[in-house]
Parts: sequence; C-alpha cells; structure tokens
Amino acid sequence: MERDTSADHEEDQGKDRRWGRMDFQTEFVPIDKANGTFQVRMRPDPRRYDRTEHDGKPHYFDKYLRVLIPEDLILGEGKRQLEGLPLYFLSSSIDSTAEYASARSNALGEELRGGSYSPPHQKALQHKSAVSSPTPKELVFLSVDICGGSALRRNNRERFDRAYKIFIRELGTVVGQFNGTIYKATGDGFIAYIDHPSFTSRSDQAVDLGLTLLAVLCRSINPALREAGLPELAIRVGADTGIVSFRKLEVPTTGFSEVEIASDALNRAVKIQESADENLFRIGRDLYELVHVGWLERATEVPFDGASVGMPDYRVYEVI
Repeated sequence: MERDTSADHEEDQGKDRRWGRMDFQTEFVPIDKANGTFQVRMRPDPRRYDRTEHDGKPHYFDKYLRVLIPEDLILGEGKRQLEGLPLYFLSSSIDSTAEYASARSNALGEELRGGSYSPPHQKALQHKSAVSSPTPKELVFLSVDICGGSALRRNNRERFDRAYKIFIRELGTVVGQFNGTIYKATGDGFIAYIDHPSFTSRSDQAVDLGLTLLAVLCRSINPALREAGLPELAIRVGADTGIVSFRKLEVPTTGFSEVEIASDALNRAVKIQESADENLFRIGRDLYELVHVGWLERATEVPFDGASVGMPDYRVYEVI
C-alpha cells in the first residue's frame, strides 16, 4: 500500500539556517517476521515535485517553494540524516471534524436549554504553563481573535460573557485535542502554541488545528448560541512558526513571577491574524515552508503588509 509521509531533520536550534522538509510517498515491504524488520520504498511525492534535469544531472523541482533539489543530495545527505533519526507520531484525538462538530453542537444545545455541561469524550492534552528553557527552541503559534468583540461586549456585557465563556471552553478544548497549549487569553480571544520535537508534525498539527477551530465555531458553537438567543461570534486565526526564547520576570517585593515567551513568530502570528477577514485562517511563509503538500494545495497567497512585522517582503497564505 502507499501512504503519505515526510522526512525532517532538525539542525541545532537557534541557528540562522532554516530546517528543510521533503514529502514522500512510501510503499511498505512486507515485514520479515524472522528478524522483526521491514523496509520501505520512498519516492518524492509527485503532487509536490517534478523530476527534471539541470546541468545534466537529475533534480526534483519543488513546485510550491520553487527550488531545485539534486537527486544525489536526497540519496546521499538525505540517507545519512535518516540513519538514527527518531520517528515521531503526533495525531489529534479528533478522528472526524464533522462528527465532532455535530456532537458538540448537540451537547451545547442541551446545556444552553438548561442541562449540564457534557465534555467531549476525546482526550485533550492537559494545560501546562510555559517553562523556561536555557536554550532557544522553535514553537508554532496560533492567534485567535473575536471580530468586533469590544462592540459586542458594549452592547450587552452579560450576553457576551455567556457566549465568551463557551467560546473559550470549547475552542480551548480543541487546542488540547491537537496537542497544543493556551499561552494566554487576550480578552477577545487567545494565543496558543504547539511544542513538539518534530517540526513537520507540529507544523501540520497547527494548520489542522486552525481549520478545526473555525469548523467548531461555525458548526457547533454558533448554532447553539443562536438557538439560545446569545450573540454569534466570528473569529480570525493567524499562525506562524519560529525560534523563541524565555525570560523569567520577577518582582521580589510582591512575589510576582512569570515566564514570558519572546518570539518574532508570536508577533507575526498576531499580525497575520489581524490581516484576515472574518472566519478565515492565514499562515506565514515560515510555517508554509514546513507543512505537508496536502496543506500547500489548500493555501493561496494573499496581500500582506510585511512592514508591520519588520519584514517588508514577508509572504502570507490563506488556507481553506
């Protein structure tokens, strides 16, 4: 059988060099039960790469990143990097977004008609506060903001607060189901991140999470809010990836202590979110370069004021 897979290799974190990704289609050779081993045949995914020649040598042309990759680099350096490389598996606990959204819509409707809160049966990663690290590392950030939240709150604070409580609870649960953590609430939304050793896994999870947040809002939360006479909500979602550093802030005289994340990627995620229209999801170029071709096929470049993040030529993509 064939299925999609990808290879990643993390260089020393914090260096200027970007990590690279290749998407492969793999064919599994039957397991040798005698010695417990198996083999796989891997070929660059034709949805992403065209095989061509350059200077008389075979290359693969990445149709999305517009780069040529020498075949001997894949066979030589690629093979070397695969030796001893750990294999990771990262998956959401939601098998079907449509089925999950339908179940949550029914549960929320029952709750808002006077019933009790019924949590989803899917397991969610438990919340954990950011822990300071002595060395830089890379995280994927998602910024989620309610469109016109301040106006909704001014119009009817009580009704908005009821809706917002459900919004945070339900979408925060989805974050945990995609192996993410809420970094902070922002008054009209929240910022979340995904921390995982495999940059391909966390990048793909982030895109899947962003789209699922929109689906749950539109298919679960809003129908229940509308039925209960509460304000429906629209959101913008932005995401990007990058190196972070941690700094511990302390006020000894009051006992205040907090670990703060410093990252251009976090700032970009917020600015990218602010550039989006209602109920749309956008990602930055750094994240775009690391996601699977299945997501690249669903991404379209959109205008973006890169100067707002100190990068005049920075590119942003809408994912549907």
